[in-house]
Amino acid sequence: MSINIKNISYSFKNKTLGSCLDISVGSGEFAIITGESGIGKTTLLNVIAGLKKPDHGEIYLDQKILNSESVFVEPENRNIGYVFQDFALFPHISVTKNILYASKEKKDDLLLFKKFVEALNLENHLNKMPYELSGGLMQRTAICRSLMMQPSLLLMDEPISNLDHENANAVQLLVSEYVQKRNIPCLIVSHDIDQFNEIKFSKKLHIS
Repeated sequence: MSINIKNISYSFKNKTLGSCLDISVGSGEFAIITGESGIGKTTLLNVIAGLKKPDHGEIYLDQKILNSESVFVEPENRNIGYVFQDFALFPHISVTKNILYASKEKKDDLLLFKKFVEALNLENHLNKMPYELSGGLMQRTAICRSLMMQPSLLLMDEPISNLDHENANAVQLLVSEYVQKRNIPCLIVSHDIDQFNEIKFSKKLHIS
């Protein structure tokens, strides 16, 4: 599985944020996207996820066209796991239901659920509602949910910004293992690459 982005340009509120970008990330690889605040890093992830249409360019997930002049695949049909910077948890359902929301209900889901919950130290919070959680707990819940959907591509926007050192390392180790075992690409947006001591980036893209 690989993601290939060709000549993508996108804008927001009539301001061009990304112009003619080319990105290719292969199976089991990590890429990091850095740049100043407001430069368009999150908007790029939204374009890849299908939440925003690019001005022009093409996006391929393996051999499947997600975006082109004539093709636009809706977000729900892209099988992309997305960890939003603001977590985007459903406020009216518990941590458990949030995590399982995108589950494909396969036989191994219960084992994966247990593994992810333990790795992310969420065992004591499963019956809580999102408003009862700290920022770090909401972030780990969102990460757990994205992995449970067993995506073909993982997008993560500032995934460890709210975490202490121990939990940040736990997240990195779990995500690194998952991405390499599943052979999927992962794109991470961050303002600080030095936060990541357990993930090896094969590609680094600075947007300016």
